[in-house]
Amino acid sequence: MVSSIVGDYLIKKGLITKEQFKDLLNEQQKVRVKLGLIAVAEGLMTQEEADKVNQLQTVMDKRFGDIAVEKGYLTEGQVNSLLKKQGNAYLAFAQALENQQLMTVEQLEQYLLDYRFENHLTASDMDDIKSDDVDRILPIFLPIESDKYIGMAGTAVRTLMRCVDSEVYPGKAVIVSNVAADNAAIQKMEGSPSVTCGMAGSGDGLLYAASVFGQEEFPEVNEDALDAIGELLNCINGLYASSVSKEGTSLELLPPEFKTGIKEVSGKEMLVLPVYMNGSCLHFLVSVDDDIEIK
Repeated sequence: MVSSIVGDYLIKKGLITKEQFKDLLNEQQKVRVKLGLIAVAEGLMTQEEADKVNQLQTVMDKRFGDIAVEKGYLTEGQVNSLLKKQGNAYLAFAQALENQQLMTVEQLEQYLLDYRFENHLTASDMDDIKSDDVDRILPIFLPIESDKYIGMAGTAVRTLMRCVDSEVYPGKAVIVSNVAADNAAIQKMEGSPSVTCGMAGSGDGLLYAASVFGQEEFPEVNEDALDAIGELLNCINGLYASSVSKEGTSLELLPPEFKTGIKEVSGKEMLVLPVYMNGSCLHFLVSVDDDIEIK
């Protein structure tokens, strides 16, 4: 998730191309993050100090951390802490950027400082994004008054990551009464409270998710594609109903409904969460104790 959030920003700023981003994702799967890059990203060493240690490694048969400790750049405790972070997805993406000679981690950090200020985020928010943890990232993109929606939204995003695309990432969500769409699928879960969820898209917004989940290359967002979206909703909602049943809440899933050739999806109050994947965007909808209507 973090790779796509950062990559999308770099693409929009003209710092990398879409083709380079695809190459970076492939490179990211192969890299082992270097300790020096992590130390620079954590602010424990400068790029110059990391470069000096890398140069010394060419003439000394010692690990990066051992040399950094000898030179007084790091402590033993700091080295051990950095070693635990080598599997972090953000750092792997930063390493891929360096390997492809697109930018250094210091340059990336500066661009992300711009991203932080442009999106009115805190330093803590940025730490959450870099963690690549859905449960830490998602609240950043939800309105403050979203407590009753967050469990459902989290289940949806995690399921989309598992069943459609691991590089799914959220956009800024809003709480509104309607959203414009060309096609949509919804499903109600009766209970106390009842919950209605849906997916709506404009143009081919739902096509990618439908094709991947339905394991069929749909030519357009037709009834067959929307049937696959309905099954995807059923999967998401089944997982959510199972999770809340452990807390004593019983939800009964009604059959999904779907329509194409529509103008909007509306309800008294619903969360509209943009979800991006493979260059497309769908809107995940959640309403609590109120129906959602496809018009």
